[in-house]
Amino acid sequence: MSSSEACAIIEPELYMTFDAAGRTRRIYGVDFSGAKDAGRKIWISECVAEGDALFLLNCYPAYDLVPGKFKDRELCLSALCDLIVSSRNSVFGMDFPFSLPEQLMSGKDWYSFVSDFPCEYHSADEFRKAMQAAGGNTELKRLTDVEVKAPFSVYNLWVFKQTYHGICDVVRPLVMAGKVCVLPMQKPLNDKPWLMEICPASTLKSEGLYITYKGRSEKEKKTREHILDEMLCKGITIPEILREEIIHNKDGDALDSFIAAYATFRSVRKLGDIVGNLPDIYLREGYTFF
Repeated sequence: MSSSEACAIIEPELYMTFDAAGRTRRIYGVDFSGAKDAGRKIWISECVAEGDALFLLNCYPAYDLVPGKFKDRELCLSALCDLIVSSRNSVFGMDFPFSLPEQLMSGKDWYSFVSDFPCEYHSADEFRKAMQAAGGNTELKRLTDVEVKAPFSVYNLWVFKQTYHGICDVVRPLVMAGKVCVLPMQKPLNDKPWLMEICPASTLKSEGLYITYKGRSEKEKKTREHILDEMLCKGITIPEILREEIIHNKDGDALDSFIAAYATFRSVRKLGDIVGNLPDIYLREGYTFF
């Protein structure tokens, strides 16, 4: 018997609701991308939970949300926003920064920063150049980035497009329309989906599983299998067909989306303890749940 079979012992039919203070919410993990073909790189894991247990229902690339399965960034981010808005009773763990280091926000509160974002920065490249200049050509980090040991600054070469398009094309339109609650900057309301910032790398570090798993080689495939099987022993159930899809996704995006869902699940369960004790700086810079 494999470790996944040994740990996933509860029938899927039992994993139908997640009860948190009277709310029934579905859990989504989103591995994000700001690339031109973002629909190929963005993966979404959809889960339901009950008590200490989490069950994966589906795992798919964002282009599955688009008629014709087009991978274009604009189409896929619009479809992702539609999914969020239509999932009122859900929590979305999103793998991109929701804000900037405080010293780069020009004294604005978070809502004003988000509202002004596309007027301040007309493109991802312009955003990165402005951040580099304002940061004195150093890569400043937010307090939460330091605390969760995030690999990069929010405007690092590998991250800046995620930051820009995540804030500009997902967070901002949803916030301006009043369609979501972005935690912890906004109060979580029962009748709206919640967005939480997640960093899969930080979650893996907290679990002692931060090892190289992205790539085509057999070694990296085995590492993805090992990481997934370790997580399955934490009260998580994954259908075998989805387990195989996650393991065979060579870029690791499918696995990252599931890790994001897991981080969201365990953070929601202790949300009151987390949000109730956060200093004000997190209401401006954002907070990474892990």
